[in-house]
Amino acid sequence: SKSVYQSPSTLLVKPNASVTLNCSHKIPSYDTILWYQRSVEDTALNLIAYAYYKTPTVEPSYKGYFDVKGDGENEAFLHILKLRQAEDSGEYFCAASEGHSVVDSLSTLQKPCVTLSVSL
Repeated sequence: SKSVYQSPSTLLVKPNASVTLNCSHKIPSYDTILWYQRSVEDTALNLIAYAYYKTPTVEPSYKGYFDVKGDGENEAFLHILKLRQAEDSGEYFCAASEGHSVVDSLSTLQKPCVTLSVSL
């Protein structure tokens, strides 16, 4: 079955904390796991990072705030290094994809997503 699993589902954390999100799939032909964020301030779906085979990559604008580990064939972890109150609150989606095409992967976006709230 073409299922992608994501955990945890909801997080409420304090500013400056760090958090790890998990995403896994068991789709034999898929080689990429992508992480997207829809923040409270910006409703666009933004690509944060992805793992293509054994190569994790964080998009340039997110470097220093996010880190990604794992691989695209089984399981990947998104680490939010230091939570900022407004920017990092929102929804985080992971997607599995074949052949690292961001356009194709949008059709495999998984819900439920992780809802992250940063508050004092």
